[in-house]
Amino acid sequence: MKASSARIFSLLIIGTLLVTAGLAAFAAHMRAPAKALIDSASRIRSTADAEHQIAVWRARADRSFWHEGAAQGGDYTYDVQVENGLLPRLHIAAPTMVGMTIGMHNRELRYVILVMFTGREPSTTSGVWVQEWFGTDAVGVLHVNDKDKPLKATVDFRFDIPEAQRSNAFSLNATCFVEIGGCKTAEEILPGVWQLTALARQHP
Repeated sequence: MKASSARIFSLLIIGTLLVTAGLAAFAAHMRAPAKALIDSASRIRSTADAEHQIAVWRARADRSFWHEGAAQGGDYTYDVQVENGLLPRLHIAAPTMVGMTIGMHNRELRYVILVMFTGREPSTTSGVWVQEWFGTDAVGVLHVNDKDKPLKATVDFRFDIPEAQRSNAFSLNATCFVEIGGCKTAEEILPGVWQLTALARQHP
């Protein structure tokens, strides 16, 4: 009887470990496209970079992709979005999306937007919007809008800010994509977001 109980106990432990490992592998698989999209946005420094990333994501199957163009004026936007679809239905994580928008004017890069939003209800959804402006007429240093603090933040900056500031601004936390219960604040989505403006003033 003791041997039988020990065997059942061992099987339960093994089963638990296998389920845990399976869930970890599945979470890593779900997180990968979110991390890839975040990295893609941070790699865009020129029109050529933007065109390359558009081609990369147009060819991928694990995303939503669409583009819109104005009939006149040469304005185009390209949008890529990934979601953590199955995880919310399994009640493992909150519904979460990561999106990238590339804006072009007359075939020249004008801006890149990177966003992440997570939550089940509009009133409690947290999110971060990051926008980088390109072109010789782009103006302004890094700025953080904290109107909806602590849930949401908007970060915008021009293309030629110091590299450390730019890297920090694009450092969205891809783990929010698979976080149990989801990330609850803008600070969790973009660690250090509320300090970005102060750091920009210290290192113009």
